[in-house]
Amino acid sequence: MSSASNILKMLIGIVILIVGVVWYIGLSGYLGYWSELVSLLKATIGLFLLFVGLIVAWMGYDDYKMDKEMAKEEKKEETK
Repeated sequence: MSSASNILKMLIGIVILIVGVVWYIGLSGYLGYWSELVSLLKATIGLFLLFVGLIVAWMGYDDYKMDKEMAKEEKKEETK
């Protein structure tokens, strides 16, 4: 059930993404709001990279801490 729920959430996200792109590009053949979409993407790419970098660094630090704790626990078990 959890897998189906995750797939449904992904599909909803994809539909919302497509609606957002169509909103800026427009359904007709002309470019519509293409320049606004490009400006929006330029403005958000740096912020996206900032948050992704922060999350990756945080995950790496957490893994480092966990490895250190596990080594300490293994050392304790070996001495007993």
